[in-house]
Amino acid sequence: MTEKSVIPDILEELKNRVIEDLLDEETLAVLLVGSWADGTAKEFSDIDLVVIRSEQTPFIHNKKYEFQGKILDVWFHDAEYMMKAVNKQIESLSDIYQASLYLSFLSNCKVWFEKESFIQNRIELSQKWKWKAEHRMFIKLMGKPPTVSWAKKAYEENMQMLLLFENRFDNGLPITHRLKDYPELHLPVSENKAKELFQITMKLFEEERFEREWTEVIDAKKAIKNENWILAFISSKDVLYFLLRRALKPPSTMERRDPSFWEFAEDKIIPVELLKALEIAYL
Repeated sequence: MTEKSVIPDILEELKNRVIEDLLDEETLAVLLVGSWADGTAKEFSDIDLVVIRSEQTPFIHNKKYEFQGKILDVWFHDAEYMMKAVNKQIESLSDIYQASLYLSFLSNCKVWFEKESFIQNRIELSQKWKWKAEHRMFIKLMGKPPTVSWAKKAYEENMQMLLLFENRFDNGLPITHRLKDYPELHLPVSENKAKELFQITMKLFEEERFEREWTEVIDAKKAIKNENWILAFISSKDVLYFLLRRALKPPSTMERRDPSFWEFAEDKIIPVELLKALEIAYL
């Protein structure tokens, strides 16, 4: 349940602080997004903000702050990059993913600041969004079912995900490559299994020494902290998928969540720890 008696006060104080600390000549808009924007925030929910700037390097950058015992998760976005993503000609599934990133928060946000109606025009665009019928071809991916048990189950899950892609596409909704974003795929799982998969995927991620934490890693850590075992498990599967892609290096033409990846994967030599994680996730 939402902390109805506390949230308005926290948000008002935070809004004043944000406007004081984050606004400068480059700031075009500040948006409250996520659970605090749609009224579903819980006691442990992070507060998510998007700050759109006229010049931002890198194009998307994340910073975290602490505010009254809560994590303030701030994403800085470059305005030109955002507009190109939304307006670009769709030529691949990756282009659909990219446009969807902005549709997802524009369609469900609260505007805390904007310069010259910069964001209102784009919110209206997102609310009327329709994918072009010819772009449906980019999610018509099949591939040949694998024979190895874990790969076969991963392929079946992937095919189910594509059906959900199509449903969202037909309704003009954002499409993402994360399992976590599809409640229909959130199946019951034991605490022990969720923790086991989380621990091994986090270990593998840390060993790679990436420059920044992936969104999927952050999602998994939040879920473990909140003892949400279903979300922890499925977010760990997201981490595992991208670790596997990095390890196996599929052809650049193979889109994220192309189900043919699993037949490709079963024929490769997979590092022992990655294989162990796949068996935890899918057997």
